[in-house]
Amino acid sequence: MNWRHLQTFLWLRWRLLYNQWRRAGAFNAVIMIVICIAALITVIPLFIGCFLLANQLIPKASPLKLMLAWDAVVFFFLLFWGVGLITELKHNDPLSLSKFMHLPVSASGAFLINYLSSLLSLSLIAFAPIMLGFALSLVYVKGPSQLFVLALLAAFLLMVSAITYQFQGWLASLMNDPRRRRTIIVGATMAFVLIFQLPNLLNLYTPARPPQIVDRSNTIVQEQAKLELALNSKEIDSQEFVRRVTEFIDRQKELNAKDKLALEKASRVSTQSLEKSANLVNMLLPAGWLPFGVKASVEGQYLPALLALLGMTTIGSASLYRAYRTSVGQYQGQSSNRQTPPLRATAPATATATEATPKIPAKRPTLLLEARIPGLSEPVSGIALGGFRSLLRSPEAKMTLFTPLIMCAVFSSMIWRGRHTFPESLRTLSALGAIAFVLMSTIQLTGNQFGFDRDGFRVFVLSAAPRRDILLGKNLSYAPLALGMSTLVFLVLQALCPLRIDHFLAIFPLMISMFLMFCLFSNILSIYTPVYLAPGSLKASSPKTSRALLQALMILVLFPLSQAPAFLPIAAEHLSTLMGWTQRAPIALLLSLLECALVILLYRVALHWQGAELQAREQTILETVTNRAL
Repeated sequence: MNWRHLQTFLWLRWRLLYNQWRRAGAFNAVIMIVICIAALITVIPLFIGCFLLANQLIPKASPLKLMLAWDAVVFFFLLFWGVGLITELKHNDPLSLSKFMHLPVSASGAFLINYLSSLLSLSLIAFAPIMLGFALSLVYVKGPSQLFVLALLAAFLLMVSAITYQFQGWLASLMNDPRRRRTIIVGATMAFVLIFQLPNLLNLYTPARPPQIVDRSNTIVQEQAKLELALNSKEIDSQEFVRRVTEFIDRQKELNAKDKLALEKASRVSTQSLEKSANLVNMLLPAGWLPFGVKASVEGQYLPALLALLGMTTIGSASLYRAYRTSVGQYQGQSSNRQTPPLRATAPATATATEATPKIPAKRPTLLLEARIPGLSEPVSGIALGGFRSLLRSPEAKMTLFTPLIMCAVFSSMIWRGRHTFPESLRTLSALGAIAFVLMSTIQLTGNQFGFDRDGFRVFVLSAAPRRDILLGKNLSYAPLALGMSTLVFLVLQALCPLRIDHFLAIFPLMISMFLMFCLFSNILSIYTPVYLAPGSLKASSPKTSRALLQALMILVLFPLSQAPAFLPIAAEHLSTLMGWTQRAPIALLLSLLECALVILLYRVALHWQGAELQAREQTILETVTNRAL
């Protein structure tokens, strides 16, 4: 490897990245270039600022606080690094080893060049000056003995980048199959979200806050006022008044002193517990070895810091070696670990009497796409079951649909903590808001139903099925997942904050009303603002600005209007209670049943009009979703 090779491949990687931005649109390319230039310009000011800030804070900070500060820096660095990793997984490696082995460069040199060029990322450009500034400031304040921190920082960056590079190389051998590739991307994204939401989930089990000092100033004023009243009414004399006031103030001072001692004790216990937990977590997790090594180095304990340095260096070196072996194996055609089982010799078939006997074929079970939904026509059943099967097979769709479940797990801890103080009048509204959030989270699919079909939309254009049946089948294909997730989220909320029995029963007809109104809204969105989706993703490819603005305006205006009627029965019951007309009468339940019947009737009527609009615009939709529009 030489400098000319590295320079050439760095330029090539930048050019490929720029072309990728430009394909997403000129505006997107300009924005990304501006972000990159801003990141490069702020490197030196960010380094100087962090260095000066650390010079002011480090002399006042204890070793524990220094470790926690480095923990925060490492956490946010890994957060942004993980986002970049997930983004890179969605694209094939443009500089794989097999693409430039014909050049005059060795396999190890090509691998090293590719590895070094992969370090040029926005997250590293943004966080490297921060970490380097903190490390040099620590050396400047504490003396040359802290030069060991620079070695710890280099070993940490080596470990993170090497593990990432090995992970990408391992996934490259698994993602030859496009469906498996999308499944891995979805799984990695969901795992990434859950890992970084883990602190919120663990918030359920955090210990109670330490006791606080009670403000007794009001009590003293009230007691003094009572004694003055007794003095004025001649119940006590002035000497008794002074004695009682003095005793009361002394007693309050003793109580305040006890509260202060209890608070200091609780604070010491909390600090010791925090320090013990932080030390344990940083010792066990490799990502915490850098902060733990900094703390040990500041305390003068160089053996733990040396062990952390050796551990991170070993992990990084082993990961790089393993990534190199994997890359060379892929180039040599050894990426697959599957071995074809040897062919077994089969004995010649002998004619027997039993073989001559005709066998009755077993009854074949009915497949999902061959089933028929009772009460619906054959086209509606086929479209609904086919769309539902497509959703089950698509990793991107499953990730979009399971997003509400992840958010439900995250926010459940906050609801659990405040469940006793949660007003009953707001519980039903919160349940309806959660259902609306679930529906809103699926709008990327339901609001572009035909874009998800891509070239398959030709089947609908050429079919003789009524267009209202196509829309009805599309809506029914989302019903099991949307209504199922809404029910699950509502039941979780019911377990945390129980509703009245009539409100609990009223939620289900309201849920149906919200879903049907949402279907009418998503049909309009799909008909008037279709978007072409790149194959294997849900990302819009080169969307028109006017269409994106129209889609955003329709979402901001029509979606709230479509969900607002579901809140009317609860509002009507609350108003009746405030006016004193009724008390705990099931008005919301009765109105929700009436509203559900009216919404079903409106859905049937509106579906005919939307079917006619679909037929009028189906050629435009076909050109858009198949990427044939000019």
